[in-house]
Amino acid sequence: MLYYLYMVEPKLQGDFADIEKRYKEEVAVTTWRPKLMLIGLVIWGVVDAALVIFFLVTVTTYVVQGQFDEVKTIGSIGQNAGLAHTMAVARLAQPILTNDARVLTHDTTTYDMYAVVENPNTEWYATFNYNFTAGQIITPVKEGNLMPGENRYLTALNVKADARPVGSKLVVNDVVWHRIDHHLIADVTAFLAVRNDFQVTDEVYAPDVVLETDTVGRSTFTLKNVTAYSYFSPVFTVLLKRGGVIIGINEVTLSQFVTGEARAISVHWFGDIPNSGTVEVVPMINYFDETVYTKPPSDVSVDPRDLIKSRQ
Repeated sequence: MLYYLYMVEPKLQGDFADIEKRYKEEVAVTTWRPKLMLIGLVIWGVVDAALVIFFLVTVTTYVVQGQFDEVKTIGSIGQNAGLAHTMAVARLAQPILTNDARVLTHDTTTYDMYAVVENPNTEWYATFNYNFTAGQIITPVKEGNLMPGENRYLTALNVKADARPVGSKLVVNDVVWHRIDHHLIADVTAFLAVRNDFQVTDEVYAPDVVLETDTVGRSTFTLKNVTAYSYFSPVFTVLLKRGGVIIGINEVTLSQFVTGEARAISVHWFGDIPNSGTVEVVPMINYFDETVYTKPPSDVSVDPRDLIKSRQ
């Protein structure tokens, strides 16, 4: 039988033990210091690289995103400006629509001219000047007006000419558009409806009326002011129609046409006298002009202080 004998290394005692311990610590420090420094350098490099990458990503994102935001902002500004321009243009008054001027024979040396005009705007009314031309013929300038969304007949009556005018044209100048103030007039349609209410009754047409030495036509009818307003000197265009076609045109001005009044009217027709015809009466009143009324409209409130002053 074999026996192995192990020699036990004797332990150092006292100062020698302390010296050995410090020796081992210094060896460990000397051995691990380069490794720890390398690990630190690696960690520092990773952190530094991460910071550099973060900086580059942040700057790139800011620049690129800023460009996109700037382009988007510019586009939005342009779009809003375009929309605002479109809305502004849409809110502007559109031009008056005119039809060809027409000529009706009054007698052998005088003629009547007329044209239909239309206001395509529902938020604007127009005031203007107009006249007619036909070759060398230029009629006197007259004042006209157009209510919102209204058709009207503009006329030049009893135009002197050696022969029937050819190439007649309507000329409209000095157009002024007036926008409706909805703080004062909430409903334009209702505003006009209660002011533009005139009834024609008892209409009679006679084609054989002798006027001096001529035989002319005559329409008689009753025109009633059904509105709650009295008008100072309203003008009405009177059309003579047969089968829906205008064969005669005239104008009537009434003095002090008060509310509820029924006025008998007689209109003579010259030229080619038809056997029959019906009349249509079209008011030419600017209902937004307070001077056309003989008294304040009933829907306009009166300050009590004005009543007190009037009694003094």
